[in-house]
Amino acid sequence: MTIVFLKFEICDLRYDIWYLCPTPGACWRIHAKFQQRVEFVRHAARHYFPSQFEIMTFNRSLLFLLILLLPAISNCEGKYHTFADYPGFKEYYQDRCATPPLPSTEKDRELLEKFRPRFILPPGGSYPIDFFRDYLPYTVMKSWPGKKMIALDVSRGLLQIHRVDRSVYLDFDTSQYRSDGMDIRWGEGSPPPGPEKIPVVYGRVYRERVSFPDSAGGKEEHDLAFLKYNVLFATSGLPAELSAWSRLLLSPGGFDREDWHALDNFVAAHIVLDERETPIAVVLAQHNHHRAYLIGRDIPNAADGRSAFDIALRSNEIYPASNSAEPVRHRVIRWSFYLDYLLSGESGPALKGVDVTMGRRAGGGEFDYDLMIISPCDPLYTSEMILGEPRPFLGMHLGRDGPPGSDYYNTPKLLPMGNVLKFAYLHDGDPEDIALVREAIDRKAETVDVERIMEHGGRRFLANWKEMQAESGKWKMEGEQRSTTEFTESAEKNKD
Repeated sequence: MTIVFLKFEICDLRYDIWYLCPTPGACWRIHAKFQQRVEFVRHAARHYFPSQFEIMTFNRSLLFLLILLLPAISNCEGKYHTFADYPGFKEYYQDRCATPPLPSTEKDRELLEKFRPRFILPPGGSYPIDFFRDYLPYTVMKSWPGKKMIALDVSRGLLQIHRVDRSVYLDFDTSQYRSDGMDIRWGEGSPPPGPEKIPVVYGRVYRERVSFPDSAGGKEEHDLAFLKYNVLFATSGLPAELSAWSRLLLSPGGFDREDWHALDNFVAAHIVLDERETPIAVVLAQHNHHRAYLIGRDIPNAADGRSAFDIALRSNEIYPASNSAEPVRHRVIRWSFYLDYLLSGESGPALKGVDVTMGRRAGGGEFDYDLMIISPCDPLYTSEMILGEPRPFLGMHLGRDGPPGSDYYNTPKLLPMGNVLKFAYLHDGDPEDIALVREAIDRKAETVDVERIMEHGGRRFLANWKEMQAESGKWKMEGEQRSTTEFTESAEKNKD
């Protein structure tokens, strides 16, 4: 037997390791392999999605040592990484606030008020919050990774100063928030929030000329308005139902399933208007992806123009309103790699969950809210600093970190909203949609052919939309569309 001494440094930490092996040659091979694995983990721990690490392929004799190294490696640079680091965001958003944005127009406010949705909370579901009134007072600003106190009082101005600072973060005091009775639940015997605590929904209007592929191989452009309604919650929880494997892996960590991470600011419903300012579609954010629905075909057309949506228990995700007297279960995926499972229910991941919604007939209830419009350059939207505590587990970031600003709601390839609409127009149980996503997504290589799915969804959306309009006799013939000058100018000023 031979004893080998391994000595190396990672960041400011020095590691001295004694290793017992049968021969000098075996020791050399082990040493070389160990160094390769250290470099792999050094690189991987800096990536935003460490759940994708092939860590279980490591030699068992090395696995324990590598796990010990992860905390040091992940904090190596003195700053954290967030979804705002995803390749392409820097280029897409580089000039968005170079000049002061124009204030919202009266027309924007009128549209947002006219089509404001109805949101249905399930029994036991938390009420939404006002970020500035309800969330910020329970936060402090700390440094990362040292967690030293930077500021006890966090204001909008302080957030603006540190908007792109990755060496600080907001630490939300969940325990104090709950102790002060701020976590009000629907249907648990407590009265709804009073006028001083009424929930707030943040409204915003994007205007965009969207190009749709047609069935003849050409393109058809339409000027659409996307009315965004951003609903915020103090915490984001896991889906109401989890697979056995998910429960098994979560149990040793002692995680709070109702407080998976602080601040849920990606919950959003988008009402899509055509050139005549008529609602034609809905786009809903659901677990880091979106689903699109054609109004009058996929979801009902609200008589008063105000669509209704059910909010899922614990996870806060939004789904089309149900008329069922029973809870409704919805398959959940974390990323687009499992879109085929989302549509078909087949070949799902081992770690999966189910969202549960309860509409009005199942005990859910609509809540009143104030509609608030803030600057598109507000740090609530644009912050690259995370707005909740980083929560790594054994050095790995499992999606429990607080989020950046609400602008970072989708990958850059799927921006602006016209791309989201086309990519997300897929249907549960539809053989054509299921076959397409299976061909366009390679799970093993973790690649998604975004353009192919967008072309497919865009072509089907246009065909279905035109079919509906033809049936109702409202389809506008070429040359009858109104001037798009206003849309074009506004799209440049309101780039998403």
